[in-house]
Amino acid sequence: MSIKLLNKIELKRKLSLINFHKNGNDRLVMSNPPPVKASGLYWIYTSYSLNELKSCTPSNDTGAIQINELAKLHDGLEYVCKISDQNYRVVYNGIAGNSCGIRQRIRQHFNGGQGTGCLSISKSSLNDLSKWRVSYVTIDSELPEDIQVPASYNEHAKNIERMWRLRYGWPLLCRS
Repeated sequence: MSIKLLNKIELKRKLSLINFHKNGNDRLVMSNPPPVKASGLYWIYTSYSLNELKSCTPSNDTGAIQINELAKLHDGLEYVCKISDQNYRVVYNGIAGNSCGIRQRIRQHFNGGQGTGCLSISKSSLNDLSKWRVSYVTIDSELPEDIQVPASYNEHAKNIERMWRLRYGWPLLCRS
């Protein structure tokens, strides 16, 4: 693992911004979704203010991240991630592996999922999809053309996630 790898990941992160909307069947639609079953890293951004995050009503799904409590707890800490893009601030990042892939993990953060440790955005008071964005970087995939940064998910994903946070800051809504 090296700074060069983190720099490459950071460049790809900046170039893969996804917007959201719901279709007529109330299903989440991504503007430029990650490949199916690709593994890698993802970042969630919001334009909701810090005060809106701190005063929100989070999802009551079992295991859902309590957005309001983490926003209050981490507010003002020196090493919280300050990356923003067009008024959207990085508030969460994670890794997604072979079991569900990046696309499915992002869907869990928006649609919810009992016991999955996700944000459950659509089930919170912060459910205006126009105020959320996501970016991603694939590091492992069944299809070679889907790989943006060559690295083995099983060997390197947790280290890459930790190193990215050490370099760029801990996202406001991340627990661990």
